Amino acid sequence: MGHQISRRTLIRTTSGLAVAGTLGSALTACAGGTGAGSATGDLTMTWWGSDDRHAAYKKALATFQQNNPKIKIQETYSGYDGYFNKFNTQIAGGSTPDLLQMDTALVAQYARKGVLAPLDAYVGKSLDLTGFSRTLLAAGTVDGKLYGVPSGIGTNQLTVNRGGLEKLGLTFPDAEWTWADLKKISQDVHRKSGGKVFGVDDGGGGTLNAFEIFAREHGQNLFTDDGKKLGFTSETLQAWWEYWAEMRRTNACPAAAVTSAAHNDLTKNAVVIGKALFTFDIGVYGAGGAITNATLDFLPSPQGDWSGAREGNFLNGGVLLSATRASKRVADSVKIMSYFAQDATAVKDMQLLRGIPPTEKARGLISAGLDDTDKRDMANADYISKRVAKAANALPAPPPPPAAATQIWDLLFQSNLAIAFGRATIKAQLGTFFDQATGILSA
Repeated sequence: MGHQISRRTLIRTTSGLAVAGTLGSALTACAGGTGAGSATGDLTMTWWGSDDRHAAYKKALATFQQNNPKIKIQETYSGYDGYFNKFNTQIAGGSTPDLLQMDTALVAQYARKGVLAPLDAYVGKSLDLTGFSRTLLAAGTVDGKLYGVPSGIGTNQLTVNRGGLEKLGLTFPDAEWTWADLKKISQDVHRKSGGKVFGVDDGGGGTLNAFEIFAREHGQNLFTDDGKKLGFTSETLQAWWEYWAEMRRTNACPAAAVTSAAHNDLTKNAVVIGKALFTFDIGVYGAGGAITNATLDFLPSPQGDWSGAREGNFLNGGVLLSATRASKRVADSVKIMSYFAQDATAVKDMQLLRGIPPTEKARGLISAGLDDTDKRDMANADYISKRVAKAANALPAPPPPPAAATQIWDLLFQSNLAIAFGRATIKAQLGTFFDQATGILSA
């Protein structure tokens, strides 16, 4: 998992959303569960992540238990694969954990099925959310109620080979750049490199998050609130594909063969193989470090440069901490959530292992111990957070993606590739895309 564990990461890796399709039958049986908790009466807590995240959680929880000796915690943890399959089995058997790390892509489905406990009654009392922005808390909010406390800031951003730009004598773009600015600097990269390097990888279908920002700048989301229909128009997708067709035509981004090879294979990402200097794919840099030796920096997704363009960026909550409704220890679970949200020891123990800390205070606590790349990453997330918070024209955070989001992303990718390879015109592919997407979402 990367530092910014966002909806787009989940869409990109498909894991969380693939599980979402299996929730129906498992959750039908949950209402009659016998309650959470361990045989010893300890509070049960579970999470997924890397070995580093496991160690950080355990260290932070040890301090919590020293300061709260009446709360004994039974910890279980694993990798992401199989995590929610196990949780679904626990739901069906009435043995859910008291407290768990929750996926932002799945919180709405579990909340609406009555699996998770609403937390609103604790906010401002035992649950201290001072410093959390309204837009960030939306990541754990379902139908107006809070069901999960965000662990960090997830943002949509570009990863940039800053060292490559400097070698070409090009100035690093300003954070307030536009899609026109991306086009120009990408063309400059190709020209300055003598045609050896392109500016940016092809975002026409490569990452759903790139189009999501573009659509939101047009006042539209990817999906309707119920997830049963597309939330954007044919005109918006046409403008998107026309932009990337022009990028390919002017050598601002690589040809279709490079894009095709990188699909689901980060080792062939255009920035990783040295074919481009900008990428929309967050996986190039994460909690495990970068998969390239290049000096990296980060930028917000470009802004709309047309009349009436809106702020398209939004914040996602990294991962969430949620309590289960069947638990008899919700109040104790809330104390743990508040501890991870505000306690200086917990913040320093977790560093960036649950995402970039959600408050300015927490980010300040860990800043000194970060390497230069982490500092640049956190600074960009902080910048986006502040910009979204003050934007008068920002849309509300998008609704949780439906289980079929991965299929829509693959359809977008294949459609853009068909255009790039010359197998279909943009007009023809628009009709195909909307027909097939309608079928996918209504299945």
